Amino acid sequence: AAGPPLTFDMATSAIALFGVLTSKAKGEPLPEGVAYGRDGGFTTDASEALEGGAIATFGGHKGAGLSLCVELLAGVLSGGAVVGQCESKKLAKSWGHTMIAIQPDLLVDGFEAKAAAVLAATKASGPSIRLPGESSARTAAERTAADALPIPKQIWESICRTAEHGLPEQ
Repeated sequence: AAGPPLTFDMATSAIALFGVLTSKAKGEPLPEGVAYGRDGGFTTDASEALEGGAIATFGGHKGAGLSLCVELLAGVLSGGAVVGQCESKKLAKSWGHTMIAIQPDLLVDGFEAKAAAVLAATKASGPSIRLPGESSARTAAERTAADALPIPKQIWESICRTAEHGLPEQ
């Protein structure tokens, strides 16, 4: 197929953990409604969400159901730490990840042509339609061409501190 592969990588939470970690490292507030504090109410404080709080799921009960299914695949199936068997994945230092790869020609004939038709029709359905992975592929190509990777100042300083002093004791 022409162009970058269709890649859909998403969190089933209202914000990805990396987004919370980035907000904490930059000292910026979280968007409203994406995380809970220790008291169960919404918070914009990334530290509070990470230390005894929680990240909200997206999409109401459907998002919560999808999140549960992903947790079963990415946590349980991969052998990672699981809720109910440990206090937290952070303390267990065991997140769990699962990658699923499918060889479509074993399931259907003409997959590439059919998939290309679906993607082309989707792109043609509106002037600003983007396919999953397009923006990331464009950004990666630009950064590769420029031979540069922008890193926020606070995150770079944290990397340098860790390189010099190691990880903080927990």
